Amino acid sequence: MKIPIYVVHKPKRAKKWRLARIENKLVDDILAMNKRKPLIPYNHDIEIIGVGEIFEEKYKEKYKIKEIE
Repeated sequence: MKIPIYVVHKPKRAKKWRLARIENKLVDDILAMNKRKPLIPYNHDIEIIGVGEIFEEKYKEKYKIKEIE
């Protein structure tokens, strides 16, 4: 089992940030722009990526996020 990855992102014109929890993938798979079906859509801005459980609470507090995708 791989360590979970937390990604804070939002669509280009949205005001609120979203938090995505991705498991069993590598950070390189998230950032790859040449994939046919990316894990985070192309029209989203990625703010920050954290590897590990500790980033869930930190990102929820910092970006005022209530739910995880």
